[in-house]
Amino acid sequence: METIKKWAQILFIAAVALPVFRQDFPTMAFLYAITTGVSLAMGLGCLLGPGTAAAWERRGVDRAVQRRWSRVQGVLFLANAAICPAGWLLARFVAFDTDFILLAQYVGFVIASAAGAVPLARPLEKE
Repeated sequence: METIKKWAQILFIAAVALPVFRQDFPTMAFLYAITTGVSLAMGLGCLLGPGTAAAWERRGVDRAVQRRWSRVQGVLFLANAAICPAGWLLARFVAFDTDFILLAQYVGFVIASAAGAVPLARPLEKE
């Protein structure tokens, strides 16, 4: 997972830097591809990986809960990856600004990432 995050950072920096060197660089297409690819990789990593995270381990979250929430995150990331192809297919039939596809993916990525904080929230213990 850390490798995926590192490459995502490098690719997003490249999306900002490459248009400086090439005027005809397809920045939006590159951003669509990065966001879809990273979401797909994160989804598969969550679904096929060990299902644990260091923050969850430090807080003492039960392994079964960790695996369950890892799978939930995996499904959310894969659903986020599906937004781009579904959005472009919809754009063939309904006229709308396709930049909203990328915006929806960014919001979906934040939601899928924030889902990892749910197992860290412990119910308030009664005194």
